[in-house]
Amino acid sequence: MPEPSLQWRIPAIVEPPEWFVQAIAQHAPDSLVAYAAQLLWQRGIQQVDQLAGFLNPSAYQPTSPFAFGQEMQWAIERLQQAYRDGSIVGIWGDFDADGVTATAVLWDGLGQFFTQQKTLLYYIPNRITESHGLSRSGIDTLHAKGCHLIVTCDTGSTNLEEIEYARSLGMDVIVTDHHTLPSDRPAVTAIINPRYLPAAHPLAHLSGVAVAYKLVEALYETLPDVPQTPLEQLLDLVAIGLIADLVELKGDCRYLAQRGIEQLQRQATSATATRPGILRLLELCKRSGDRPTDISFGIGPRLNAVSRIQGDAHFCVELLTSRDT
Repeated sequence: MPEPSLQWRIPAIVEPPEWFVQAIAQHAPDSLVAYAAQLLWQRGIQQVDQLAGFLNPSAYQPTSPFAFGQEMQWAIERLQQAYRDGSIVGIWGDFDADGVTATAVLWDGLGQFFTQQKTLLYYIPNRITESHGLSRSGIDTLHAKGCHLIVTCDTGSTNLEEIEYARSLGMDVIVTDHHTLPSDRPAVTAIINPRYLPAAHPLAHLSGVAVAYKLVEALYETLPDVPQTPLEQLLDLVAIGLIADLVELKGDCRYLAQRGIEQLQRQATSATATRPGILRLLELCKRSGDRPTDISFGIGPRLNAVSRIQGDAHFCVELLTSRDT
């Protein structure tokens, strides 16, 4: 049976109203006003009060991480308890670009509150031998190292049996994820997943790395005297994961990507780079980090390739977070 032929469906050109064109003129060069007005109108950006924040991240008001509600509050309370007790926290990541950047965000971000390799560990399953999500063998590995709390990123929402197994070993679980929701809430300390939010919510389209960032942001807000490194230094990692995961760049997703690209540009020259691994990646890509395509056609595919070729993606986290030149 022959496959049906596919045809492009091109929407009819609709001229935006003059009041909208005049509003665009306040934000765009004269030569681009007509084009920008038509493009934004056809993409549904049709309210004047949306324009400034959409075009200029400095005019956007980012959404509080506590907009996730009680789940975020529970997660922060448990992390604060772990911080006070000096107990061991294990980050459970994933091996694609969104997953490894999410792991890196938690490694650097939670690393402001816990001691890396002592009270903070991370685990990424082998793509070839373990596949996605939580596993009993990985949980056993963290348990053997004395881990009392697992924080997932970009995974874990539907691992009900594995979560129960972790609980049976006396380990609590905080899930941060953006994938399919389970039919029933899992037996976790907290589950932070934007799929629980309304579709129009500014956090509804966050990828795994952005959800992880919001968790770290909430901890920075509640324990502001502890971190020694500005939260904004995580945004280059956030932009890489967001854009590589092809999520819809609207609301906070767009804001974080815009701010993250600003931070990524600083990694393109040795004089300003704070992440030598990203500097080297940009050199290999022959990119300057100033546009989304530098990620989608440069950095992202290279990060994704590591686990596809050798299974183990731990090297990616080391590459992204190392300060050693």
